[in-house]
Amino acid sequence: MNFSVTKYLLIIMLAGSLAGCGDKNKGTTDNVAAVKGDSTVAVGHVDPNAGKLLGVWHDATIHTEKGEQIAYELVAKDDKYYMQVITFTATNLTVNDAPPISPSASELKKDGARYTAIDDPSQAYEVDKAGDLLIYNGAEIVTKCSKLL
Repeated sequence: MNFSVTKYLLIIMLAGSLAGCGDKNKGTTDNVAAVKGDSTVAVGHVDPNAGKLLGVWHDATIHTEKGEQIAYELVAKDDKYYMQVITFTATNLTVNDAPPISPSASELKKDGARYTAIDDPSQAYEVDKAGDLLIYNGAEIVTKCSKLL
């Protein structure tokens, strides 16, 4: 489930205040880990299939049959890279900084700023100097997607 950053921070603050209310050792420092004031604490279950979000790009050239807009997420997990499609409406795009790897994601091989699909080597992605995503079919650029994150 994806949350906006604001909702995520609100959940963390709420969980922290609830945890403090029921603390039977309140006022003691025994067995309490020190946390810096600017630190955040993860709340909830971490999806074992989640990766680290490296970037998000909007593809203004295509839409779904329902009229939703298309964006691409580049995700790293362990030492592998994946490109996956996400959809959104209007300007209402919510992304997760640790998105789960979709079963439809393409596994990629990284070579510098270029990523090549393992299952279809003619399909490649390259992040240009401006941070935009170039999508290739063979040697031909199919589209250029604007960087969102």
